[in-house]
Amino acid sequence: MKILQRYVLKELLLPCVLCFTVLSFIFMAGYLVKAADMIIGRGVSLGQTLYVLLLVMPSIVSYTAPMSLLTGVLIVFGNFSQHNEFRAMKASGVHPLRFMMPPLILGFALSVLMFVFNDQVGPPARFELRRATKKMIMQHPMALIEPGRFVKISSNILFLAKRVEGNEMKDIVAHEGVDSENPVRTIVAESGKIVMDPNTGQLEVQLFNGSVSESQDEGVQSVQFKTYKFPTLDEDDIRKMGKKKKDMTLAEILVDVSEKTDKKTRRELWAVFHQRIAFAFGSLVFAFIGIPIASIVKRGEVVISFGISMAATSVYYILFALAQSIASRGGLPPVIVLWLPNIILIGIGTYLLRRAILS
Repeated sequence: MKILQRYVLKELLLPCVLCFTVLSFIFMAGYLVKAADMIIGRGVSLGQTLYVLLLVMPSIVSYTAPMSLLTGVLIVFGNFSQHNEFRAMKASGVHPLRFMMPPLILGFALSVLMFVFNDQVGPPARFELRRATKKMIMQHPMALIEPGRFVKISSNILFLAKRVEGNEMKDIVAHEGVDSENPVRTIVAESGKIVMDPNTGQLEVQLFNGSVSESQDEGVQSVQFKTYKFPTLDEDDIRKMGKKKKDMTLAEILVDVSEKTDKKTRRELWAVFHQRIAFAFGSLVFAFIGIPIASIVKRGEVVISFGISMAATSVYYILFALAQSIASRGGLPPVIVLWLPNIILIGIGTYLLRRAILS
């Protein structure tokens, strides 16, 4: 029996590793293109760019690792089913659960590993990525300005430049105060630039020939200007930058929630806490549903397995996004709603697994 289980595990490891490599590269492709543009077109150093890419990797791994396990299970068990190896094993008196144990054990082990990884590696990397991005903006102000796309150049300013000519921006739209309780100002300007103020050491946005609009009780007030300036960030902002909820480890969340009295803030913290734990067990859930799906589909081709994997993981992540939204808004307690995606898919997996065993 151990020989059979070692055989299943051996067959499973290589597809999982290959799928992880391919999926990680696919997810990184967009970042790699942007990195090349940073180095070649915007003067950002190679070391700084590689450091930012390294900090992006943990967020990608938290998604690609469970997907790789599911894809590997679909490929291997699809091949077993396609070549009637399931029937041969059952005809030899081997209970199906015996040769299904290796992927389930692997799924549990990967879930434990992802629990530690998502708590101890992911949040610190996410926080450091924010710091490194701000430092890069300080050194290369135009690096993150992409024509035709809104970018957040500080904590409360969204910025769009329709055209960029050298260091000068054209046809600008900016929203100031997006993360504050004050009314959002909308600024429209013909041109502008980002410069370093030598007196304060701050990055300063200078806009020319435009208008500032702000909502008032009596309506919208608009003021024309020839020059409009506002600071974005400086070194002191980077040093004092605080952690967001997703940047905290579970221990930090528990400490923070014990200090908060606001119900909304406490609910949001609990939502992040339970989401991170439940999400880590996605690998076990994927292994649990991958085996019966593969035995029903009876196809082990890579393309088909990859397509089924993408569909299943998309449903799973959509359910998680909905659960997190409901938990944050107070529809249901986070401890219940954020475990529902796992419970639902395990229920489906149990039903399909019984069908696979009895068929």
